[in-house]
Amino acid sequence: MAESSLEERCVEVLDVPDDLDDEFLSLYFDNKRRSGGGSVVFLERRGKHALVVFEDAETAVRVVSKTHVLQNNTLTVRRKPPKDPGKLLLQGLNPHTSLEHVELYIENVTGMNYETDFILYPSPNKDLVLVHLKNPLDKDFQMLRDEVSKKPLNEAKVTLEQVESTDSISVANLSPALTEDVLELYFGSSRAGGADVLAVSMLANGRAKVSFKDVKSVDCVLQKSHHLEGTDLVVEPYFDFLHDRSSVSAQDEQGTLVDGNQSQTVSPQSPSASVPEASIRLGHDAATSLVSTTASAPEPSIQKECVSFVSVLDATKHHLLSLSNLLETFKKDHPKFDVSLLKDGVQVKGPDQIEVERLKNEVLQFLTGVVEDHLTHDKLKAEFLGREDVKKRLNLSLKSVPSTYSVSGCTVTVTSTSRSAVRQARDLIESQISEFTVPIAKECESVLCSQEWSDFLASLDFCSAKLSDAGGAITALTLTGMEKDNQEQMVVFLSTPHQKEIVLSMEPGMLKFLQLHHQGLLADMGEVILFPLETGDGLSIQGESNVCQSAAELLSAIIGSIFTKTIVVTQPGISRFLLEEEGVSILAEMTAKFEVYIDMAKVHWEPLEDGDILELAWKMTTCQNFQRSFSANSVQDFTAGVPNGRTDAHTSARIEEAKKILAVIGSDLNPQPSSLGATDIESVDLYSDQSRDTSAAAEEEDDQPQSLQAHDLQSSSAPMNACSLDEDASFLLAIQMSMELNQRSDAEDIQKALELSRSDSMPNQENTQLERAFDMSLEDAIKLANKAEICVFANYNHDLVRVDIALGKKVGLRQCEEKVENKNLRKLSSHQKRCIELIKRKHAVEISIQGTTAVLSGFKEHVSEAVMDLKNVLRRTESMMTDAEIVKTVQWVWYEQGSSSKAIPYPPDATVFIENAWKMKQKKTDILFNNQPCSIDFEKMEEHSLASGKSVPIGRKMLSKEDLYTDGADEDYSLLSSMPEVCPVDVDSDEFQNVVKDFYDTLQDSHNKIRIIKVDKLMNKLLHDQYRLKKVSIERSSSEAQVERTLYHGTSETSVKEICIHGFNRSFCGKNATVYGQGVYFAVNGSLSVSDTYSPPNADGHKFIFVARVLTGDFTVGKYDYKTAPLKESSGVPVRYHSVTDQINSPTLFVIFNDTQAYPQYLITCKKIYG
Repeated sequence: MAESSLEERCVEVLDVPDDLDDEFLSLYFDNKRRSGGGSVVFLERRGKHALVVFEDAETAVRVVSKTHVLQNNTLTVRRKPPKDPGKLLLQGLNPHTSLEHVELYIENVTGMNYETDFILYPSPNKDLVLVHLKNPLDKDFQMLRDEVSKKPLNEAKVTLEQVESTDSISVANLSPALTEDVLELYFGSSRAGGADVLAVSMLANGRAKVSFKDVKSVDCVLQKSHHLEGTDLVVEPYFDFLHDRSSVSAQDEQGTLVDGNQSQTVSPQSPSASVPEASIRLGHDAATSLVSTTASAPEPSIQKECVSFVSVLDATKHHLLSLSNLLETFKKDHPKFDVSLLKDGVQVKGPDQIEVERLKNEVLQFLTGVVEDHLTHDKLKAEFLGREDVKKRLNLSLKSVPSTYSVSGCTVTVTSTSRSAVRQARDLIESQISEFTVPIAKECESVLCSQEWSDFLASLDFCSAKLSDAGGAITALTLTGMEKDNQEQMVVFLSTPHQKEIVLSMEPGMLKFLQLHHQGLLADMGEVILFPLETGDGLSIQGESNVCQSAAELLSAIIGSIFTKTIVVTQPGISRFLLEEEGVSILAEMTAKFEVYIDMAKVHWEPLEDGDILELAWKMTTCQNFQRSFSANSVQDFTAGVPNGRTDAHTSARIEEAKKILAVIGSDLNPQPSSLGATDIESVDLYSDQSRDTSAAAEEEDDQPQSLQAHDLQSSSAPMNACSLDEDASFLLAIQMSMELNQRSDAEDIQKALELSRSDSMPNQENTQLERAFDMSLEDAIKLANKAEICVFANYNHDLVRVDIALGKKVGLRQCEEKVENKNLRKLSSHQKRCIELIKRKHAVEISIQGTTAVLSGFKEHVSEAVMDLKNVLRRTESMMTDAEIVKTVQWVWYEQGSSSKAIPYPPDATVFIENAWKMKQKKTDILFNNQPCSIDFEKMEEHSLASGKSVPIGRKMLSKEDLYTDGADEDYSLLSSMPEVCPVDVDSDEFQNVVKDFYDTLQDSHNKIRIIKVDKLMNKLLHDQYRLKKVSIERSSSEAQVERTLYHGTSETSVKEICIHGFNRSFCGKNATVYGQGVYFAVNGSLSVSDTYSPPNADGHKFIFVARVLTGDFTVGKYDYKTAPLKESSGVPVRYHSVTDQINSPTLFVIFNDTQAYPQYLITCKKIYG
């Protein structure tokens, strides 16, 4: 294609952001809708400038006419500057050639006169000269360039090139006060030519460069004289190669755009050194960078290498280049040039820049000459041509053209280097494809939908097939020459019967739903055999292949249309309820009514064995191992006669038998220790040491144990593992063998018992882990009982919703709540807590304890049963102490053999264990001391070593006579002691005195009937911040001078913590009165709040009164049906009152309806004084 035509298809893009990717820029100009562009043949980027070449000139014109904004950046797009007919560039000069020598050379070559026809502008390094023609050249430029190339100048081969029109001017004779902004304003005004200024950059020596958007603006500016701030400006056309590169700013240098050529100048003295050489500039001026020279030495000979690159982003064109012999022809005809096909384009290298440009233009002509032909085929043929194996085979044949093709939907696009080549490639493709048909019976057509048919087609070479539109025949496509073989294989396949089994996997509940509500459909599938899988999670379909496939597709479609929903119901005891008779009846009713199936696979509940709660809790307490120290004599005596040895096969067998027993017990979460069942023992302290004299008591003071901090065992998620089972079994066997010691004299049995007790007894840490495992199993069982996850299957989605609503209503109607008041609930021992957990597990109820109140919630029958058990446990354990209290008040001791006066205290933790066993009225209990199995006999008051067979006496002493079961000091008790945002107010502080005084002042007749127990101060930052924001809002809208009051709110013990954490929420406040509205009530006087109606006493007689800051604002008289404060009648806009009251003039109470209008500041714990 001609060079002028190429220029018409080129556009320049200025102000390209640095972070904009070349590929993204190419895609933008390739998008006609966004940029107005079209197919991009070539794109080259240099800094902030880019050159884009389109396939046709019309696209370039359309792109230039539009405004372009990309990633919030406005791009300047203009036509590529044309060649300037009045300027020529003479290159390759010897730097030592004088300017007069060049003048003579130009006059001889052109026939023009230097004085009248042209002006010379040498470059700083004197190897380039710009020839400025005063009149257009009358000779043909190509002829003139050839003539120059044949005539050397001062022994240097020179070349003549045309120069593109510049878009910049050089401005000299500038005053120091002139800035870039002033120059931009001046040259952009009508006074200087009215041009669009693109950029202004300051150069060295008081010069500036001004660039314009349109190259035509340069001529307009040059035709005018310019005078600015008293100075005549010298304005000339600007070309980079006429100025020293050091004088050009970094920004201006970065913006220089060349046509893709890079010339490398190699110095013989430094072969690796290279600098850019001059090249023809496409965007602004010719970009030149020259090797600096010295005047004192002659310049060595320079070898130049030019590099040019053509970007080829289109994969199809890139592939055609690789198929064609164009690049090979270049290499053959031009051995000194290297033309390489890279992954993103073509690179041309060579010593001659002109030839490099010519080769580059030939590549561009090849790319612009590519032709595409679009053919539309039926779906079968298009899919066949789109197969990878077929494309690979056909492309081998198309290499000779060269051509390639691609498939998109039903369109086949054939691409080649010319129109004739496209036709040739199309004919070649058609000749390589052959079509044939195979008849098929109507009843066998379903086999074409089977997986066997798909697998069979995949096994054929280069073959695709489908049932014809009219039916009765198979239309197939293959490559020419393969028709007969593929046709014969199809006939054999169709004539052979195929038995098949299809397994249709599904959820067990889905299978049950099909069997329950699609019985008729399953019965009608007589041509196949249906078997539910043994695992219950699928269906086996057996029969003839095509029939099986049809049945499987039908069932799959039905399964796909079935709606499923997982309903999670979280209520105390829900799992037990749904699995018992009433729940099963309800689910069966809903199954029939809504035509659904309810899968209960994830609902778990196992009843706990029916037995005494206290006994069950004690059985779940594992045998404890404690560390204690002995005196030298006692150790020798207590372990005397104990031999050492190892277990034999008989012992191992007994261990395995013990493990089986423990495994069965463990499955019910009730490990059975070897202790005997409890029998009634007199409640009198029969075993306390009453005979000790005062001197002995004084001697034993030093042996008193330290206080033991009571703590609750935390749950662990790890179940009891095999190792724990082995240890339990070994321990059980050791005890059994040791207990047989008195009846058996075999020393070997004694040795085995001792070895097991020493090597296999659990250490204290493992003992704790086992107990935690029990607690965890118990906790998991409680959680499973309170959460039911059911999966519902239905034909319609609305049936799922109906089941969800109906189940929620039926469950909600059967829920109830009961309270049990008992002062012992305030301080529970670990044994009592385990009893309560067992009650929750046994009856599937939820029990929450606050202070002295236990709230039992769940299903009515379950709660009633649990209340009876809880009261029974509290009654039977009312004399029990906490672990800390036991250590403070009771001491268990043992006496060395032969000494009735030397009492050795048990360790504190062992004392707690023995005391609890004694309180449980156990006759005996098993215990470990230093991993040695022992037994405590409470009837004989002896400790018996199961290993040695020896016993020592024990005793129980009371360290304190204080009655721990009477009411303690009330002031030491605080319901909120565990809350971090609550602190008690010091009784001696002014704050305490002020709160109490204000409270007593409002008690009226009850002043002498109330005793203050404690005052706690609340510091809930979230509630306080919400209250402050609400206060600001009410102060702006209220007409009352007093918007805030200190009021009182009495409540029950169970609501105290909720109010402290969440504030006065209407969901648990306002239960006692709704006379003036359904909100939260506050009393002006404390006398109203201390009444039992509003602050019912707990089991200790404690009452709870909140001192609250309340935003009453504007108020009116309330009514019972108010759910929010009423609107003000006198207001022109809908504005509500802030609160309501009982009477306007002298209110005794206020009701608020917004939870953030009150802040609980203090909690007063008080008690009524009777008598």
